[in-house]
Amino acid sequence: MPDFTTPDFLAIGHLTFDVTPEAGNPHGRVRPGGAAAFAAMSAQALGLRVAVVTSVTSSYPVGAVLPGIDVHVVEAPFTTFFQNVYGEKGERWQTLGGRAASITSSDIPAPWIKAPIVFLGPLVREIPPDAVSWFPDAAVGAAVQGWLRRWDDYGRVTEQTEPPAGLASGYRLLAGSIGEFPQHEMERWARYADLVGVTDGPAGSRIRSGGRETGIPAYRADEIDPTGAGDIWAAACLVRLVETGDPLEAARFANAAGSVSVERDGLSGAPERTEIEARMARGPDDPARDALEL
Repeated sequence: MPDFTTPDFLAIGHLTFDVTPEAGNPHGRVRPGGAAAFAAMSAQALGLRVAVVTSVTSSYPVGAVLPGIDVHVVEAPFTTFFQNVYGEKGERWQTLGGRAASITSSDIPAPWIKAPIVFLGPLVREIPPDAVSWFPDAAVGAAVQGWLRRWDDYGRVTEQTEPPAGLASGYRLLAGSIGEFPQHEMERWARYADLVGVTDGPAGSRIRSGGRETGIPAYRADEIDPTGAGDIWAAACLVRLVETGDPLEAARFANAAGSVSVERDGLSGAPERTEIEARMARGPDDPARDALEL
């Protein structure tokens, strides 16, 4: 049973099974995932006491996927899973094979509502975009991709880029990739959050805060698996933003966290604070670009 005492960090969203191509395996490789899972593991690695609210089937191996983390499950007949196919240039085609239950405010254990840091990791619009209002006293961040996904009757996934209907203001952080936050939409997204963070792989990230847009250079990494790096970036950025109040410091910290994470496989990628600090001490790929106003 989960411990319903107030955690330091609460992550909300579906845990998943993701199926990706694998050489020699005609059925593909099946791995657990989900933005909430990567964010929770990241916060745990940073030394925070973490809890998760999710929706999966009763057979999902929650304890093995999120060891040492309290998880409250909204049981569902299906676990959300995606089939992913990648092109030669890294482009991805995604099919939704199943969807777990939506998560509502009544699904959050009462003591967990008081968590000081809350991360929303929607995958298939299972959390409404105004869920920031559930946590009036928390610093709430979100990875926005799941609010942008749409799928047809065959499960074929597409994405929009404009803010979703019903998105509420009051977020401390809204995070996504360059595909989800094209530059011409940044100003619109910034109306809803203190900080908008955009990741762009080896090109680093850019943030918009206080009416200014700033490019943050990447840290060199020997990439093995980029899965979940954006969610780890978002969780690390949110935690550091709460700790320091400094958007530039938070983004640098998040860039370093993301660069460490891609050097590992899947959910094992969440780096500890000392690893992030060591990467920061080494310096970014291009120090001349550090905190370059765009």
